[in-house]
Amino acid sequence: MAGLEDARWSAALLALGVDPGDADDVEVLRDGLSLVVRRGATLLRVRPRSLEPVADREVGVARVLEAVGVPTTPLDGSQQPRLVAGSVVTAWRWVEPVGVAGPAEIGVLARMLRSRTVGGPAYDAPRFDPLAAAKGAVAHLPVGDEQADTVRRLAHDLGPAWAAVADSDPAGVGIVHGDLHRDNVVAAASGPVLTDLELAGAGPPSYDAAPAVVAVHRYGAEPASLDAFLAALDADPRAWPGFVTCVAVYELWVTAWAVGVRDRSPELATEAALRIATVADGSSDARWHLH
Repeated sequence: MAGLEDARWSAALLALGVDPGDADDVEVLRDGLSLVVRRGATLLRVRPRSLEPVADREVGVARVLEAVGVPTTPLDGSQQPRLVAGSVVTAWRWVEPVGVAGPAEIGVLARMLRSRTVGGPAYDAPRFDPLAAAKGAVAHLPVGDEQADTVRRLAHDLGPAWAAVADSDPAGVGIVHGDLHRDNVVAAASGPVLTDLELAGAGPPSYDAAPAVVAVHRYGAEPASLDAFLAALDADPRAWPGFVTCVAVYELWVTAWAVGVRDRSPELATEAALRIATVADGSSDARWHLH
C-alpha cells in the first residue's frame, strides 16, 4: 500500500493492537473509498479523517436499525467512531456467511427497512443524501479532472429532481440503505443481515429497489432476479414517477464510486470511463461490469 492506503493500514493495525510484523492474520476484505479489514471476530472500516461524517452516519443508522429489529452487522463497542492515527475507525462484530444472498433475501431486508422504519424511527437517522455521497466519492480529485467534473455537474443537474422526490415517495419516509445489493448483505445462518451503512439515512424507501433494476439494465442480471426481489419486497415502485429519478441518482452514485477508485487498477479505470460515458449520454444502453 502507498500514501493514504499506508495511513489507513497503519491505523487498522493500531486499532487492532497488532504489530506490523505480526499482521498475517489480518485480512483485507475491501480497499475502496474505505479500507475494510478483519481479524478474528472483529471487522474494521477505516477512512481518512475527511470522511468522519460518513463514519458518524453509519454508526447512527446502525443504532436506529438495531433498536427497531432490522438485522445489521453489530457494532463492536460503544465508543464509535474512533480517531486512530489520523484515520476514522468503526468496529463491527463479524457475521459468518453461509452462502450468497439472493434477490429474495435482499428484498426481505428492503421490506423490513420499509415496514419498520417509515415514520418515527426514520427521523432519528441522518438524512439520506446520495448526491452528496456522489460528490464526496470524487472530492479527492481536482477541479479540472474531466470525469470528476462530470460527476459534479450531473449531481448539480439532478439536484432539483431529487429534491422533488426525496420526501414524496408514496411509501413514506423511511431508512434507506442506499446501495442494497448482494455484496452489502450477509447471508447468515439466522437470515440476511445488512452491512455497509455508509450511505444509509432517512429518505424514500423505494430508492432501495434501484440497485435491483440497475442490475438487470446495466449489469445483465436475469429479469427473474428483479421479479424475485420485488415479490419479497411486496411492492413495485416502478409505477411511481419519482422512481426514474431514484434510478438516475443511483447510477450516478455507482459511477462516482468507480471514478473515485479508478487508480486502483486498469480494469477500474476502464470501467470508470465506460460509466462516465454512459451517464453523460442518457440514451446509452452500455453494459457495465461489477468490480
